[in-house]
Amino acid sequence: MKKVLFIILIVIMFVISGMIFWAGLAPQSFSTFFAGYPEIKETANRIGVLNNQSLDSSDATSSEPILGQSGQVNINNNVWDVEIAKNDADRTNGLSNRKVLYRKRGMLFVFDQAANQNFWMKDMLISIDMIFFDSNWKIVEIDNDLGPNTFPKIFGNKVKSRYVLEVNAGEAQTYVLKVGDQAIFLNK
Repeated sequence: MKKVLFIILIVIMFVISGMIFWAGLAPQSFSTFFAGYPEIKETANRIGVLNNQSLDSSDATSSEPILGQSGQVNINNNVWDVEIAKNDADRTNGLSNRKVLYRKRGMLFVFDQAANQNFWMKDMLISIDMIFFDSNWKIVEIDNDLGPNTFPKIFGNKVKSRYVLEVNAGEAQTYVLKVGDQAIFLNK
């Protein structure tokens, strides 16, 4: 029994040292690999294996201009990795026909200016929460647990918003998000 435990310990140490070696040689590919596994990425950041400040928005104090196709939205130290929808085609398609949306992932809809936006659940297969932000990234409305069966009802048209974040149904409540909370956006 001791011999089996010793062999398991050696294998685990070999795997860990290989990962640390890989991180030292190619930290960007290591970070990219862990981006798909947020719990492991968070643990790796905590123990210092991943030391990639550009992917950590917890120390940011203001939002960056939206430049790319993905980014992070931080609300009350809860970070969502987001796809960006900033043109009409991307905004129209949104999360339609998606069968799954992973935890702490979402889609951020970006508009040129704050206005009464019109969102619906056309062709949606999953339930979501919609979080509406003004031009200063302050939450102005949250619509919870919107299911595909709500189509053709319109959401978001009661407040002026410039950014809209769609996340899994229940996440706004789970992370105690409320109107007035301040968000921060960072490019990835």
